[in-house]
Amino acid sequence: MSDPFNLLTEDWLKANGFKWHQFDRQPSKQWLLWIGSAMGDKMTSYEDLGIEVAPGHDGKWFCWLRSDSAGRYHRFIHIRHIESVDDLTGMIAGLIGRPFDPWNALYGHLYTPEQAQRLRSEDERLDMRLRRANPHWYASEKDHTRGGPLIDHVNAHIKASEKPA
Repeated sequence: MSDPFNLLTEDWLKANGFKWHQFDRQPSKQWLLWIGSAMGDKMTSYEDLGIEVAPGHDGKWFCWLRSDSAGRYHRFIHIRHIESVDDLTGMIAGLIGRPFDPWNALYGHLYTPEQAQRLRSEDERLDMRLRRANPHWYASEKDHTRGGPLIDHVNAHIKASEKPA
C-alpha cells in the first residue's frame, strides 16, 4: 500500500493542471492532462499525447495514454492501475523526458518551461485582464477545472435550439 499522504486524489489532480470531463454513460469524472506540447519538439502537437486517469476500485486509478490526433475517435491505451502521485508523475516524467513541474501545466496542457512563461506573459495583456474581470455567463464557466464542450454536444445544442420555420 502506498503512503497515505501520497495517494492520488481529485483535489491533487485539480491543483496540478488536470481538467475533468465526462462522456455520456461514464460513471465518474475522467481527468486529462495533454502533454504533447511538453515534448519540446516541433513535430508533436498538444493533442498527440495525453495522460488520462479515472477512479477505479480499492483506491486505485485507471491510467491511459490518450491521443486525439486521429480526429473524432479518440485513441486510448490502458497503461496500468496507479494509486500514488509518484506513480503518475513518474509516468509523465518518463514520457516528456524531464521531471513533472505543475507550474508548467496551464489550461489542461503541460508545456515546456519556455512555453509556459510565454503564455503567462500573454495572460497579463490588458485585453486579457478585462476579459477576466467580466462575470461568468454559464455554470460551466465557473468551474475552471472543467473541460469545454465537445463539438458533438455543441452541434446537438444548436440543432435542438433551432425552431422549424
